[in-house]
Amino acid sequence: MPTTLPKPIRVRGAGDLYAAIPHLMGFHPADSLVVLVLKDSLISMTMRVDLPRPRHRGALAAQLETPLLEHEATEVILAVVCAPSSHMPEELPHEPLVSALRHKLGGVGIDVVEAVWLPSCEKDAPWLCYIDVDCHGTLPDPQVSAVAVASAHDGNVTFESRAAMAAIAAHDPPEALERRSAMLDKLAETSLELDPGTELRRVREAIHAVEDRKGPLPDEEIVALAQALTLPEVRDASLGFAAEGNARQAERLWLELTRACPAPERAEPACLLAFFAYHRGDGGIASIALDAADEALPGHALARLLRAAISAAMPPEELRALSRKYLDSARRLLVGRDQSSSGRSQS
Repeated sequence: MPTTLPKPIRVRGAGDLYAAIPHLMGFHPADSLVVLVLKDSLISMTMRVDLPRPRHRGALAAQLETPLLEHEATEVILAVVCAPSSHMPEELPHEPLVSALRHKLGGVGIDVVEAVWLPSCEKDAPWLCYIDVDCHGTLPDPQVSAVAVASAHDGNVTFESRAAMAAIAAHDPPEALERRSAMLDKLAETSLELDPGTELRRVREAIHAVEDRKGPLPDEEIVALAQALTLPEVRDASLGFAAEGNARQAERLWLELTRACPAPERAEPACLLAFFAYHRGDGGIASIALDAADEALPGHALARLLRAAISAAMPPEELRALSRKYLDSARRLLVGRDQSSSGRSQS
């Protein structure tokens, strides 16, 4: 899953760049190929994939080609992160993969300007170059790098692994999900037709309450919000809140609901979480959220659209333009509700 950076990153040297990889990705990669995309000597996007079996090298090269071309990439750096081979240093791990990628990407005008091997992205880990045998070094402390400081300042967390990242969206205990599922069943049997304006107001008020709320959402509110987001008008209008100043509070709400909602309702906040995460350039969290949406409701239309857009490395600017469009829809829904309420109060 690509991570398209909200602004280009400049680092001082090769070691600093490789030490920055966990903070660029959002987690410490292992058994991974990391692709760093350069634009005017700045890192503008990162991509990570699992290291492939030998027979899948060609397929991986083709898989990477499309999003790189969509991003108009002309130069990349490859980083292979895995355990050392028994033939070190004469033969670095996955050298045939690096050769295949250099040939395939070079054929479409994308130059692999450097390729390195690292056992990990930890302090003092050695790194060796595939292209220049005299190119090598050790990593500085990733925790004190300029990229780490900037990432922490923006409120981002760097996880120890992708599994640790995935754990943040893990389900609540089964008994809690079953209890809420039963409540949703009962609510569907007894409630009247939902008004989109009223339900969007409920969602917006929950976002505004995130900062000051103590403790988790009660079951009744989880269920009410889950039901509200099943209305396509409400879910789509909620995409617009990514363009507001409290977008991070909204993202926290979507994460909490992704953990707390039973399937299939879980798919809606998971899609919102994916949209908001990628909106700020975090492809890792977006990928985790889309996995949750697919698990909750396979074939979910919005999840499919978001995965296709993110896999093609759609620039976050395009999502930001889309969120402004949906914010207009949200405002129309809310204004319509306000006018309706005002009219009733005067009658």
